Amino acid sequence: MKIRFGARTDVGLARQFNEDSYLVDEELGLFVVADGMGGAHGGEIASRMACDEIHRHIEANYDTVRRFAAGKSSLSVKDVSELLVAAVQQGCSAIYKRAREEKELSGMGTTVVVLLVAGEHLFMAHVGDSRIYLLRSGQIHQLTRDHSLVEELKRLGKISTQEEVKSKYRNAITRAVGIYETVQADTLEMMPLTDDRFLLCTDGLHSTTGEQDLLRLLSNPNPDDSADDLVRHANSKGGQDNITCLMLDVQETEPQRAELTQRKLNTLKSVPLFRYLNFEELLKVVSAVEEKKFSAGEVVFREEDEGDALYILLAGEVEVSRKDTIITKLVSGDHFGELSLIDRFPRSATVKALESCLCLVMNRQKFYELIREYSALSVKLLWCLARVCSVRLRDTTGELELARSLVARVRLPATHDVPFEDDDRQG
Repeated sequence: MKIRFGARTDVGLARQFNEDSYLVDEELGLFVVADGMGGAHGGEIASRMACDEIHRHIEANYDTVRRFAAGKSSLSVKDVSELLVAAVQQGCSAIYKRAREEKELSGMGTTVVVLLVAGEHLFMAHVGDSRIYLLRSGQIHQLTRDHSLVEELKRLGKISTQEEVKSKYRNAITRAVGIYETVQADTLEMMPLTDDRFLLCTDGLHSTTGEQDLLRLLSNPNPDDSADDLVRHANSKGGQDNITCLMLDVQETEPQRAELTQRKLNTLKSVPLFRYLNFEELLKVVSAVEEKKFSAGEVVFREEDEGDALYILLAGEVEVSRKDTIITKLVSGDHFGELSLIDRFPRSATVKALESCLCLVMNRQKFYELIREYSALSVKLLWCLARVCSVRLRDTTGELELARSLVARVRLPATHDVPFEDDDRQG
């Protein structure tokens, strides 16, 4: 993957000190933005320590990233995500320890957003209300969700106007690095496309800049010039906070992997179970599925096998049969086996590949991990799954009613008044 970047940090118009920090290591593919808080320069120290400690941990354990990127080991996406979480945790512990040792720094902490390049993959982690955005094909996507009181109140429907957000709750965050000895970091992994632009920024920028402004300001093809535009815009809105933005442009990706990435997203959008997910949630689903190939004639699963996974066809055609009777054929974009995500009943049919097939497979354990970790996502998934079950039940009920009516029409009367039987007896 080939990338370029641009970055700016600015004290703003109202603050005496800049408590934001950022770090770029092109060789490691590591990019960090942090927004500190705390008196007596505590915020400035905390944000700088977070950047340095995360960098130190990734550098010391970079062999994990290297081996994953090479694809020559058993390392998985989960291993690299855990490395990123451990790096944030190291920063958290170091900041917490120093704050306890130096009383004038008591209570210092920082937000953090991290992006790590590993081969054709991007790994992200975040704590607090600094954000990561993606600009793709003229659309802006917020990839992180703030750990803030505002976000919680919005989710609960307790905030109705932008004025309430700005006046009452703007600076209250629910998670920060270094306030406590440990912290929970959210992670996300994705495979980018050529011409994707990522923006890492502190709330001094995004609190003054709506999505339409971001689209306009990010349109400058030069990332350094675009970063300058963003800082100028935030200051034109009052510059009430420190402003930091870090831009990454994906200039080149491996074509086949990029095409497959787009196909995964497009296919998942067409599956009823994922129809109402936003872009960020779809990326979480993509991270939870694995690719599996089946050759022509290979059985995907058999009738009476214990079901444990949902299958989504990305390419190819399969045949569905029950008791050696062909029921239907499925093609690219179709899916099967979703009910096994919630029960362990045996499969009701056999599925066999008619040609070389590529499937996305989500097993029950991955599904449970998704709904446990992401509450909003879990509500959508379980609601959609209930709808799928409802449709299946209605269809089955309709088929049973039709079958009953047909049986009633052809049922013979219970009588012995049958001419040919009488003739037979007389003979």
